[in-house]
Amino acid sequence: MNALTDTGTLAFADAAEWESWLAEHHGSATEVWIRIAKKGSGRTSVTITEALDVALCYGWIDSHRKALDENWYLQRYSPRRPTSSWSRINVGKVEALIAAGRMREPGLAAFRP
Repeated sequence: MNALTDTGTLAFADAAEWESWLAEHHGSATEVWIRIAKKGSGRTSVTITEALDVALCYGWIDSHRKALDENWYLQRYSPRRPTSSWSRINVGKVEALIAAGRMREPGLAAFRP
């Protein structure tokens, strides 16, 4: 399961753990920093692509990324603001997630391309 790391961030072994956390906290949390393994580090975590897909399903979006050390970086996720613009890339991702049946109600409610 997810764990609060010593840096005050969350770490998820895979997309299912991140989705489980968002299912429970998407309506109450204002942001979260996730520790994500760098490619080639040999460490296991949810990937950056998986993390964004899950975030979009719940109406959340990625923003700031910070290096942590040689194996990890931190990625910030937060709920989308109703007035924020949608990039073409994320519109395409959401359309694919809808087609795959992965979008959740909060994500569908936030989707205004």
